Amino acid sequence: MRLTMIHYRRKYYDIFSHFYDWVISLHSKDKTLSLRHYLARSTKVKPGDRALDLCTGTGAVASVMSEYVQDGLVVGADFSFGMLKKAMEKADQKGLKNIFFVVADAADLPFKANIFDVVTCSHAIYELTGQTRGSALKEIKRILAPMGRFCMMEHEEPKRPITRFLYHIRLLSMGKEGRRIVQNEIQELQGIFSNVSREITANGKTKLICCERD
Repeated sequence: MRLTMIHYRRKYYDIFSHFYDWVISLHSKDKTLSLRHYLARSTKVKPGDRALDLCTGTGAVASVMSEYVQDGLVVGADFSFGMLKKAMEKADQKGLKNIFFVVADAADLPFKANIFDVVTCSHAIYELTGQTRGSALKEIKRILAPMGRFCMMEHEEPKRPITRFLYHIRLLSMGKEGRRIVQNEIQELQGIFSNVSREITANGKTKLICCERD
């Protein structure tokens, strides 16, 4: 059953990859990429570090992270071939030499344990539900080096009625688990990681959650 769902979701995102950046540009007011830089800085990433951007999509966060690791390494992982093709094209256009992209299932990552200093995930953790989400979080802990940091960004519940309605539609699309994820995400992370913190960004529309591996 899970393999069938992965197949259809991969097909969906492969098709969506052709429109993804256009859709994001219509809705995003973050033209200076300030939120992506904020996410990168929050990981406390340093030159020479190895970083993983999970569910990287077309590689927007991974490209920003590549500026911070300098002579280090950034890996962008996603299960959509279409998304990764777009990510590679963008990285080539920018001449980024320290970034690589890998086809991977978030719940079964093809990396050795203790290998990454930081892991990021931007607006994708809510898409992982049920056993997939739990397995993905455990995989993040496994691949992080001791004292490595995981930082994720997600939408905060909007205040405006229309956008709040759309936000709840997204949660409903994830089934019964959608609201449970939002209500219990801190407790869930505290059961896996240490030093879990949550803050709302200056625009009030995005939340940042960071934690560490012991």
